[in-house]
Amino acid sequence: MAGSLIVAAVAALAAVVPGGAAGAAEEAPAEVASGIAVGVQLEALADVKVARAEVARGSRVSVARLIERQGQVTAVDVELADGHIARVAMATVRASFRVLSE
Repeated sequence: MAGSLIVAAVAALAAVVPGGAAGAAEEAPAEVASGIAVGVQLEALADVKVARAEVARGSRVSVARLIERQGQVTAVDVELADGHIARVAMATVRASFRVLSE
């Protein structure tokens, strides 16, 4: 009885959500809209101060973690060339970096 109820719930979700039940769990509008996700490479468009370090123009960093508040991505942790992790606000990411890979 319980097994058939779960199957019915998953089938109903698959019919309602584009991409099925798996698509509902994976979608995050902020990531899709900005192209920012874990593992994405960013290139600095100008010299950018992040935490106590400075990322020189043309340098590349990798997104290590997305920081979400109230369902919105507000910052990202990036891995610098020396291996340190620095937090960068999304406003700075949009203004000072470009996405190289998704």
